[in-house]
Amino acid sequence: MADDDSTKDGQWTSRNRSILELGGLVVLCLVAHGRVIDGGFHYDDLHSIVDNPHIRSLSLVPTLFTDPGTFSGLDFGEMFRPLIMLSYSLTFAVSGLEPMAFLLTNLLLHVGVVVLGFIVFCHVWHDRRPAIVAAALFAVHPINVETVAYVSSRSESFCGLFMLAAFLAHLKIRESAWPCALILLFALMCKSIAIVLVPLLWIRDGMFVRDTWQERGRRLWPLGLVVVGYLWVVAGLLSTAVLDAPVRPLTVQLMTQVKALVYYAHLLTIPWGLSVEHQFSLGSGEDLAVWLSLIALFSSGAVILRCSGPKTRWWLLWSGLILLPTLIVPLNVLVNEHRLYLVSLGLTILLASLVLTSRVVIRGASTLALLVLILLSFQRTATWADSTQLWQDALDRGPLMPRPHLFVGDAHFVAGQHGLALERYAAALTVNPRQLSAADQLVLHNNRGATLLAMGAFDEAGQAFEQALRIDPTYGPALESLQGIRALQKSSTGAETAAASRRAGLASLVAGDVHAAIQHLSHSVGIENDTGTWMALAGAHERLEQWAEAARIYQMLSTSNQASERALERLAAIESKSIEYRRASGGGTK
Repeated sequence: MADDDSTKDGQWTSRNRSILELGGLVVLCLVAHGRVIDGGFHYDDLHSIVDNPHIRSLSLVPTLFTDPGTFSGLDFGEMFRPLIMLSYSLTFAVSGLEPMAFLLTNLLLHVGVVVLGFIVFCHVWHDRRPAIVAAALFAVHPINVETVAYVSSRSESFCGLFMLAAFLAHLKIRESAWPCALILLFALMCKSIAIVLVPLLWIRDGMFVRDTWQERGRRLWPLGLVVVGYLWVVAGLLSTAVLDAPVRPLTVQLMTQVKALVYYAHLLTIPWGLSVEHQFSLGSGEDLAVWLSLIALFSSGAVILRCSGPKTRWWLLWSGLILLPTLIVPLNVLVNEHRLYLVSLGLTILLASLVLTSRVVIRGASTLALLVLILLSFQRTATWADSTQLWQDALDRGPLMPRPHLFVGDAHFVAGQHGLALERYAAALTVNPRQLSAADQLVLHNNRGATLLAMGAFDEAGQAFEQALRIDPTYGPALESLQGIRALQKSSTGAETAAASRRAGLASLVAGDVHAAIQHLSHSVGIENDTGTWMALAGAHERLEQWAEAARIYQMLSTSNQASERALERLAAIESKSIEYRRASGGGTK
């Protein structure tokens, strides 16, 4: 009986500890990232959410799973992430374009990844200490603020959630791989980096299960089938991104990302100077930084492999393979903080191992470091809360990158500071034009045109909108603005022509050339419906005793309430003169 009570007490204590640990992780997430819900939409959110008609109706949900073009409101923004788009559509159905609802979803996703990560760590390590330390570090790391505060980065956390769930299914359900394969499919429908889970599981089973290749193949073939099907669906998009129209050549991409790997290591270990747009340059064979980065990567990798255990090595492999797709596939932005979201998950395991195997002094310092990370994340969320502050911060840190100039220019335009806006747009076009994507160029030319239009520079504004339409001929804001400019220009030109004809007609009347006056005045009213000109034309017809024509004009003016009193007087006078004329010519009245 005593043993039963002891067992129950142990279970109760273990359950309480789990509740406290999970509750503590949730609290850490809320303290570090809770302020993001006060933010707004940024950058890709504008074309993927705000201006995207495909998420406005739940009746369009089936097309999200069949048409990559539904990812964006732009014609060239194709991407196959149907579950992300479904989450946007459902959020819109509930709250419309309320940023808080979208950002709250991001925050809850981050909490879910942290909790599931902790559960996975516990299963892998069979020790709660490294698991809770790693999960806590991941929960509050400032590098992850972008994934929580930037709605479009939801793809990282959603994909991570399903990848961890698939990994957990692989660990716990050994008799069948189909549950793991199904969850992997969900992860792939969030982001393509989930494809690396298959080689990760293959390598892990080889390291820890120590089965044969044939046994592994029989166990993991459903995952391979899912990957093959996914690649078949996105083959066209991959071909465009890698072969047909890559953003940059593969050699340049690889040399750039070699530098980026060292830069990422710096951001993960010393998360200071974070920015929505880091100042970073393309790599080349003549770039000394590329070769120094290679040396640093090989030397540090050798040291870590020598000093770490198999489990830590696998999680470091997790981090490396997560980055592999972005190393090979050229993307518009050279380095991005949200790409490190799942990478940081593996790095925290390494840091947790170092902390728990170190001396007491280092453990105390690590507690202080955790508090510093919370403070840095808390500060970073404040920057993300305001779009103007976010991009001004990026401009201060990276003046040679074009996008901060573009978005700071937008802030000046909204504030009515048109001259300052044009300065920023000009800088965006010149400081580093190779870094501008097609979407960036489209928005830049359109917003520059809007600024010039507000300043009354119609010709220059029209040229800017035409440049935007050369990128996307169906872009609504540029089309509407250009049509408006052309209508204004046509109206202005017509008014000037009508005024010139009116002046010529009046001059002809003064000179006594009534026939020429009628010609000029008729031309003027054909362009612009002006009451004074109509009255002058009717008077010219009277001087030529063309009573019917004059009466028709006066009748029109009287019925349309244009100078009706004067027109009626002239109608009466014409009737009197017409009677006198018929009597003089021998006629009578009816």
